[in-house]
Amino acid sequence: MNMRRFAITSFVGAVLLVLAPAASPHSNNLTLIGGAVHADRWPQSAQLVWNINPAHGPNIAGARPVEDVVQAAFDTWTSAPNAALNVTRGNDSAVTTFGMDGTNLICFVCHGDFDSEPETLAVTMTTVATEAGVPDGNGGTTQFAGQILDADIIFNSAHDFTVDGSAGGQDLQTVATHEIGHFFGLAHSAVVRAVMYPFAPPMQTRLSYDDVAAISVNYGKAAPDIPTVSIAGTVRFGGAGVFGAHVFADSTTSAEPFAAFNIRKSPIGAMTLPDGSYVISGVPADSYTVTAEPLDSPVVDSNLAGYAAAYGRSAMQTGFTTRWHYARKK
Repeated sequence: MNMRRFAITSFVGAVLLVLAPAASPHSNNLTLIGGAVHADRWPQSAQLVWNINPAHGPNIAGARPVEDVVQAAFDTWTSAPNAALNVTRGNDSAVTTFGMDGTNLICFVCHGDFDSEPETLAVTMTTVATEAGVPDGNGGTTQFAGQILDADIIFNSAHDFTVDGSAGGQDLQTVATHEIGHFFGLAHSAVVRAVMYPFAPPMQTRLSYDDVAAISVNYGKAAPDIPTVSIAGTVRFGGAGVFGAHVFADSTTSAEPFAAFNIRKSPIGAMTLPDGSYVISGVPADSYTVTAEPLDSPVVDSNLAGYAAAYGRSAMQTGFTTRWHYARKK
């Protein structure tokens, strides 16, 4: 079994966040097992249960119960178009420890190690199976390599949060929504308007097109609410494929195919594979500009922790210039 750790941090340059990973099979947390790369995910047929320890300190201000905040954050993902997530809230827990214990815990008073990254607002830790057919720790056996077995979300008690905007602090639902994306196996996105962007805006609880594309890859409905297609290609520089380029499709029209679902329009992205190829999945019919850019700030290699390592590389390539072209998908 492997354990993974992902976090969201605050960001001083808030203007970038209010203006405008990547969603495709490559936006998942990835695990390298036996020389093969596996996307981390729960079995779609499984009934997922999460439990919350509602205890918290004075760093969380406001009258709204934290249980309601976390439930609303889960609801944001479970109501996403084109995705089918089978998840429910279990009994409240007094547990303050976390790990592979059969409880998917949401905790505000657990003693997580934030000393090395004090700016981190919260962290999600997942335990992942390295093979199929072995005990899953819950009385069954694993179905596939990369299967998530346990997930815990720990909030940093050294940061101030607000549950209703009535006091200073980071909006708790914004952070919870991001961390629950990690709970489902999503990695960070380099799309600035995505909930899974690694830096927290003051408040953002609505999913973007990029988030919808990401969650629907592994948990897609048999009959999608909105039909989508994929954009594929290869990024080359000097004739060689570029590994780890961020490629995103940005609509050039005013079309709003997800308007009925209260989803924010955004680019939809992906990361290139070692040979420079990419697939941007979950793309609604529209006209797009497709751009390839290096992760050279504000999102950098370390914000997509594990992507390069999953492919046996020490880092993603950044020594190239941004390129773009026009694409139309019907």
